[in-house]
Amino acid sequence: MNNLNWDEFRQAISDYVGVDTDEITRDTDVYDDLYLDSLGLFGLGSHITDTFKLNIPLSLVASISTTGEIFDLLNEKGTPVEE
Repeated sequence: MNNLNWDEFRQAISDYVGVDTDEITRDTDVYDDLYLDSLGLFGLGSHITDTFKLNIPLSLVASISTTGEIFDLLNEKGTPVEE
C-alpha cells in the first residue's frame, strides 16, 4: 500500500485532462466523462506514474475504466520508480 492522497491524485488528473477537481470522483469514467481514448488513458497513466514516482504493470491497466480503479491500482500495486 502506497498511502496515496485522493485529493493530490485528483489534482494530477485535473492537470492532465483540464477538468476541475470537483468534477472528478471515484466513479468518474475515464472514457465517457474525461473523453479519453486508449491513447489518452496511456498518457494519463504516464502522467500519474511520473507525478507519484510509481510504476504499475501495463497489463493491469487494460481493464480500468474509472478514476477510482486507477487510484486503487496505483495505491495497491504501484512499485516505486528506481532513480
